[in-house]
Amino acid sequence: MYGNSKIKYLLTKAWEMRRVGNYDNARNLISKAHSQCEVKDYNSLGRIFHVYRQIESDNDNFKEALKFNLKSLDYYKRAKNENKIAHSTRHIADLLYHLGHFLASEKNYKEAISIYKHIPKASDLDLANTYRGMSLTLEKGGKIDEAVLAWKETKKLYSKCGLHQGVDEANNHLELLF
Repeated sequence: MYGNSKIKYLLTKAWEMRRVGNYDNARNLISKAHSQCEVKDYNSLGRIFHVYRQIESDNDNFKEALKFNLKSLDYYKRAKNENKIAHSTRHIADLLYHLGHFLASEKNYKEAISIYKHIPKASDLDLANTYRGMSLTLEKGGKIDEAVLAWKETKKLYSKCGLHQGVDEANNHLELLF
């Protein structure tokens, strides 16, 4: 997926640093990875901007995160990496939700779902997470009937993945919506 093992290593370490809140080290590692990328190493560039996006999102800088996410999506489109296109589109929807742009968020969730459904062996967890986000967006937008259907699909997918916490969350929302 990535252009070389050094870039992959740096990005893996950057993700680990980000996960423990060491954002300065994470940014330094991303910068090193970026400096080693070939101009057409679209998958690595997509991942670089994905990690930058996550750092900004972790810090509630959703507008900045959206800018990075759009760059990431552009690179994944250049790579024709359908799974990463779907994943990036879902994260765009997540960010739009946080920014209060519910119609745009809904549109992106639907697009991500459509892409995932056309990918052989797409992850049920990725699809479940996408449905979860769409369910919240529909609920927030007052589209209760659609939200109920989306929460039911979310519940089914989380159940299939064995994620009881996701099933419980879906059940709680379904109870509130009825």
